[in-house]
This record gives sequence, structure tokens and C-alpha cells, in this order.
Amino acid sequence: MSKPVFYQAILTKLDNDEVLNITKGIPINERTENKDGSCPECGDNHWWLYPMKSATRRDGKAYMECLNCGYITHL
Repeated sequence: MSKPVFYQAILTKLDNDEVLNITKGIPINERTENKDGSCPECGDNHWWLYPMKSATRRDGKAYMECLNCGYITHL
């Protein structure tokens, strides 16, 4: 059996145009429960978008996680 292989993700800040490209033109605040785009669990507004090749992506949907509390939702 081969040894495990690990990869490290690097967070980079996305501008609004990059986010709109991922969400197919729909603003993030219209895709979240709260109209200001904040986390429904903790109220923070810092999100991590999962990579395109992530096993957490289902049905072609983009998923995001709150960097403060770990709440996960799809876009």
C-alpha cells in the first residue's frame, strides 16, 4: 500500500467579478439565506469557496464554507 499524499489549499481573495462568474451572474447575497451574504449560523461574512475538483461538490454545484464557524452551503 502506498503512503498517503497530502495537498494544501491556499486561500486567495476573489473580486466581485470572479464570484459572479462562479455563481453564474447571481450576486452572492441573493444565493444565501441572509440578504447581506452573511452566515446564517454566526453572522460572519468570510467564506471559502471549495475548489472545482473537490469531492464536496455535488451535482455541479459550488459549495462554500464559513471561515468563522464552518457552516457549509451550496450556491
